[in-house]
Amino acid sequence: MSRDSEPTVSFGVLGTVELQVAGRPATPLAPAVRALLARLVLAAGRVVSADALTDALWGEQPPADATNALQLRVSKLRRALVAAGAGGDLLVTRAPGYQLAVAADTVDAYRFERLLESARGATTGDGPAAALSRFDEALRLWRGPALADVGDAEWALAEAARLEELRLGAVEDRLELLLAAGRQAEAVADLERLVATHPLRERLHRLLMLALYRGGRQAEALTAYHALRHRLADELGIDPAPELQALAEAILRQQVPAPAPAAPPVAEPARTAPPPVPTSRAPQRDDLPRRLASIVGRQDDVHRVLDRLREARVVTLTGPGGVGKTTLALEAARHVDDALADRVHLVRLAALPSGADLPEAVAGQLGVPAGGPGPAATAALVAWLGADRTLLVVDNCEHVIDEAAELVEQLVAACPAVTVLTTSREALAVPGETQLAVAPLGVPDGPADPTRLDGSPAVALFVDRSRAVRPGFVLDETTAPVVADICRQLDGMPLAIELAAARVKALPPAEIAARLHDRFKLLTAGARTSEARHRTLRATLDWSHDLLSEAERRLLRRLAVFRGGWDLPAAEQVCAFDGLPADDVLDLLFRLVDRSLVVPDPTTGRFRLLVTIREYAAARLAEAGETETARDRHLTHFTELAERYGPHARSDADAWARLTEEHDNFRAAIDRCLDRRDGVDAGLRLADALFLFWNYGPRYEGVRALTALLAAGVPTPAARAAALQRIGLLGVYYPTPQTRAAARDSVLAFERLGDPANTATSRLVVAWEGQYDGDPHRYRAMVAQAVRERGETDDPWWHGTVHYVDALLDLRTGAFERSAEQWARSLEWTRKAGDLLLPAGILAHLGIALREAGRLDEAIATLEEAAAEAQRNPSPHASAFTLVQLAHTRLDRGEIDGVTAMLAEADDTARRSGNPRCQAWAAWGRARIRYADGDTAGAADECRRALDLLQEREFPWARRRLWSLTADAATAAGRPQEADAARRAAADLAAGR
Repeated sequence: MSRDSEPTVSFGVLGTVELQVAGRPATPLAPAVRALLARLVLAAGRVVSADALTDALWGEQPPADATNALQLRVSKLRRALVAAGAGGDLLVTRAPGYQLAVAADTVDAYRFERLLESARGATTGDGPAAALSRFDEALRLWRGPALADVGDAEWALAEAARLEELRLGAVEDRLELLLAAGRQAEAVADLERLVATHPLRERLHRLLMLALYRGGRQAEALTAYHALRHRLADELGIDPAPELQALAEAILRQQVPAPAPAAPPVAEPARTAPPPVPTSRAPQRDDLPRRLASIVGRQDDVHRVLDRLREARVVTLTGPGGVGKTTLALEAARHVDDALADRVHLVRLAALPSGADLPEAVAGQLGVPAGGPGPAATAALVAWLGADRTLLVVDNCEHVIDEAAELVEQLVAACPAVTVLTTSREALAVPGETQLAVAPLGVPDGPADPTRLDGSPAVALFVDRSRAVRPGFVLDETTAPVVADICRQLDGMPLAIELAAARVKALPPAEIAARLHDRFKLLTAGARTSEARHRTLRATLDWSHDLLSEAERRLLRRLAVFRGGWDLPAAEQVCAFDGLPADDVLDLLFRLVDRSLVVPDPTTGRFRLLVTIREYAAARLAEAGETETARDRHLTHFTELAERYGPHARSDADAWARLTEEHDNFRAAIDRCLDRRDGVDAGLRLADALFLFWNYGPRYEGVRALTALLAAGVPTPAARAAALQRIGLLGVYYPTPQTRAAARDSVLAFERLGDPANTATSRLVVAWEGQYDGDPHRYRAMVAQAVRERGETDDPWWHGTVHYVDALLDLRTGAFERSAEQWARSLEWTRKAGDLLLPAGILAHLGIALREAGRLDEAIATLEEAAAEAQRNPSPHASAFTLVQLAHTRLDRGEIDGVTAMLAEADDTARRSGNPRCQAWAAWGRARIRYADGDTAGAADECRRALDLLQEREFPWARRRLWSLTADAATAAGRPQEADAARRAAADLAAGR
């Protein structure tokens, strides 16, 4: 048969490796020949050397007779080609190797690249329509991920990555053409999916922003930009590219140029984190174990290790047990190139019971005749290493640290071409050593989003290992928040995450998360081939604990009482008892830092325990019978600290910062009071000291704590009255039935105690909480009664608060000019009191009163002052409220520039700080913008969102105005029933119902 009459043969690598004969796929090839065919296909028409094929098939572990093995593999491929009807003469033996004698255009990857080049040149010739057609034709060649069934050989991974980058570039170029043609509606869905899959690729974000903006979705375009900006900052520590920043500014100002058809730009690479790990000619590394599982989230760290190995001859990876030191060391060793070493050897020390025979044990693992104990074995190692450029990986030095340090120092001194990479829970402390602390994997921060969680290395590891035991496992709206919580609870520790993921085979993630309170019973499913100390989480920590001195163990377990960290004085006061002098704490604490059990923050002077280590230490504390004593000392210390700083929370920024720093410890101290039978009085003492901190920050945390303390015991009448008043005060911004009842009860309690000053304060609180409902005249009379009860006083806080409540009542009834006067007086008194936190809120309300009085210029100036004041205010409530009110005032003046971004920032701050009122105002602002832009359905939806969030927490005139906008938007959107209900609600408010 002539060549012309033979059936046509083609090859596919854009998906699984595929052979087609006469247009029909052949029977899938056996794995033994698939990789060989793929390697030859990618060099179609060119000879591939036998050495290159051997490296492609077997990598760093070729068979003993590689030539024979390769010939056998080639014969199998020839037989497979013949069986498929392609003919055996396609595979030609030609020095120095083999050739697949086919034209390049028989390979889908080459056709793809040719079509891509043609499409990119089409706009200057045939035009955009032809370019789109060729892009579509090129992309239809893809059947899945390139070389999907070849495995993880380095050449295959590199080629697959190159082809994937070309594919993404083609997709982006095609989308550019769609946008240039004004077809943004077609592009948005694809772009949203692509951005979720490639969250750091800036060109995709730019296209999505343009598509959304040109589709009339300006706010969503800016939201997409802010999402990218936060992600780049959090994961890479960089800003978006200047051109992307410029586009965001243009969208904000509505100054984006109209699309102009043009040739698509050359595909730009994604700004993902690290470049690929270098893979030049590899040194000999026969004794490194083959990687059995993928390495997730450590590519940056591999680069750092390689960089350190180029700079220092002894590099020690330190970190707590289970953080992945061994995994990282082995992965770095696999990627060492011949610029650093000609051979790589691994020595494992974990199984050694002691360091007495360390040199002989190392020699034995390397196959070196020791020639005798101690010095003789060391001499044999020196002779064997000689002048060869060698990387020696010494794993798990911590339990033989002194002997390991001595041996490493001797080898490095005697063998000038040797570099040593060690892993240990503490440094060797030898001359020239460089330490590299291995950190846990990054965990998600904030609300979980399944489209973004794959950017978290900890989540990626959990998902990867879960799929190994349950292939159908997916990260979706249900599982994503739970997986994020699991990873956070486990501090991103790889071993703990892998042990948790192993449980996915039998338990849903929610059940795993719920059982992490007893993590040492749950996380016991390590691989049978793992070392014993890595088969359970507790065994890993036992290994570290057993290496400590008794004094170090004593301090470690007592540190478990802290939450959110501690400083040195706290450790000295809380932990120094029963055999542990305060003078010893400093040295012992630093020794625990050296052993990777305590995490220091050199910038703040604080320390912390990872959660898993803290749970382990707490169990040891209970075993020692010291829990009660340690918790009581913790309570005493943090009560004294709260009493030192709490009274100054609103007038001293440093005091506020100190209280914020110890927030978690205050929670733990309150919990201790609730656990003690006699803890109510101590708890109310602590709560009294924390009141101002709660009042300007976590208000409802204070309400819950005080309520729980009152329910836990019977305090003195005076203490009970004060606690009820505090509950009322903490509820004045967002009153609930509980806080309003507490305020009313406190009035009666102080009347019974004969305390007119506090009776007046509580009555003022009742009036303050009545700002949104009821009869304002009754509450105004209540304010007047409180003033009479208090009598003459020069207390600036009292006067500022009286004017504050009067101003709120005027604002509620629409007496805007009088309200503005009252706000100005409240501001004057509050500043006299030295309050740093309240002026921002007062200025914001003054701005509202001026705006509603029609004095827009004054309102904007006042609100801008409030926003500047809020920037110096650590309370997030003030920042969100001032921003959202400034946005609405600018809308009242017909301004759009900057308002959408202002609303987005306010909404984000309000959401994170739990402020539904500000979230409602932000949704209302978006509704106004959408309504003005003609998006009436979107405006109605935003109004509904605002009303759901607002409920009754707003002035009647504001709710009436929002209901009116809802009615107008729903009418224009063709939703008559919704519009009628909104009109009735607005009418009821107008009638005072």
